[in-house]
Amino acid sequence: MNTPSTQLTNDLPFRGDAFIEGFFSAADGDAQVQTHNPADGSAALRFTAAGAGTVNAAVASARAAFDDGRWARMSPMGRRGVLLKFAAGIEANGQALALADSLDVGKPISGAMFESRIAAAFIRYYAEVLDKHYTGATVPTCAQSMEVQVRRPRGVVVAITPWNYPLVNTCLKIAPALAAGNSVIVKPSSISPRSSELLATLAIDAGLPAGVLNIVQGNGASGDLLVRHADVDMVTFTGSTPTGRALMSAIGGSAIKPLLLECGGKNREFVLGDMASSDLDGMAMQIVMGAFANCGQLCVARSALYVHKDLYAPLLDRIIGVARSIRAGHPQDKATQYGAMANARQRDIALEYIGAGIAEGAQLLVDGRQTQDLPAGGYYLQPSVFSGLGADSRLNIEEIFGPVLTVNRFDSVDDVLPIANSGDFGLAATLWTRDIKHANDITSRMKVGKVKVMASPMPTEGSMLNQSAEPARQSGFGIEGGLKGMESYMRQQVVEYSFG
Repeated sequence: MNTPSTQLTNDLPFRGDAFIEGFFSAADGDAQVQTHNPADGSAALRFTAAGAGTVNAAVASARAAFDDGRWARMSPMGRRGVLLKFAAGIEANGQALALADSLDVGKPISGAMFESRIAAAFIRYYAEVLDKHYTGATVPTCAQSMEVQVRRPRGVVVAITPWNYPLVNTCLKIAPALAAGNSVIVKPSSISPRSSELLATLAIDAGLPAGVLNIVQGNGASGDLLVRHADVDMVTFTGSTPTGRALMSAIGGSAIKPLLLECGGKNREFVLGDMASSDLDGMAMQIVMGAFANCGQLCVARSALYVHKDLYAPLLDRIIGVARSIRAGHPQDKATQYGAMANARQRDIALEYIGAGIAEGAQLLVDGRQTQDLPAGGYYLQPSVFSGLGADSRLNIEEIFGPVLTVNRFDSVDDVLPIANSGDFGLAATLWTRDIKHANDITSRMKVGKVKVMASPMPTEGSMLNQSAEPARQSGFGIEGGLKGMESYMRQQVVEYSFG
């Protein structure tokens, strides 16, 4: 294993303060947050979780910035120019942003560099939308009147972001919210605070007016103060379903405001019998990548695979081979493709599920617990693959959020929909088939937000940044991505003109 360079691991200052009105200022809270380095488990960052005074200051700053129109009433072309400079700044500082997420959550530095480019692309996409997206329309009326239906920014938006893709998820939320003219307060996960701090300074350097983007570092209590604040107009959240429910309760017990939720998912993947003559090696590679990307810490990870009986044995053999070939390494080693899990708790949860599968009598075909050659103390867990699980196994129906794949067999295409629509979640699914009739019938009745139909293992580009989707069931609600994603951060207003 290569030793990471000193420059990569040490050259990244972190303040841990709140970023309000364009400046860093010490938080006023009593609670301390301690993070740990996923690579070796050592203590990493320590900072103060924002209390009521800091939260009130951040909200007041965002409210003043919105109400005086320094951003909301700037011309679309003016906002476009600032956001394009912001995107360029993210690209120019891609290595520092990547290092921030790698240090915080154990991502391989190579993958984190790719994510920094995706983050910049989100900002650029919504910047370019500003002179192409119609925010209003006139509707038929009588000759003595005119009615205009327009979309307005909502105001102060609180974005609570997760730790699995800190930089990408933050930009996915702030890009459309800022493009729509809102002021935004980001509350990052306490596990992954670094990249948001750098983002805020890059936004100011690009010309974003002070107060339009504030950062509040903290814990769950800090987030609760923000969500309940009467002067916050909207909350957007990505994270677990239990936390999503808690946010709904908090808003229901305080000031009413819109809430956009992307929560948990137990995402199934189905291989129909008509794929028997396909490239099974290529399919196995795609299936393994979909299950184990980011150590399985991905809300749309396809972690429960169902294979038609005719393909089950040959495809399973190939999946085992690919999964065994994956080896974890130090996150800051440029050669590493699979890093550490983000924190000890998440690793332990995944280990508990592996133990549960063994206790159920399932076959553990690939055991990811073999990590003896990795740095001591790190949160490493390599891919695990199970077969022989029952339909009601916890591993088949609960979100693990770790590198555990279950492989199951089914007999008929008629089995697919009952499996796909079982359980609580409705985030994503994949269907492998060459039969367009089956594809149209099954996808139209799947209760999930994103369905990918694969007729070949050859990856395609798709709509990428222009993709809009909304989760179903306990996976949340509200549209993110694409043009419709920007409209989520706008309210609909009607203006009636009477000339009678």
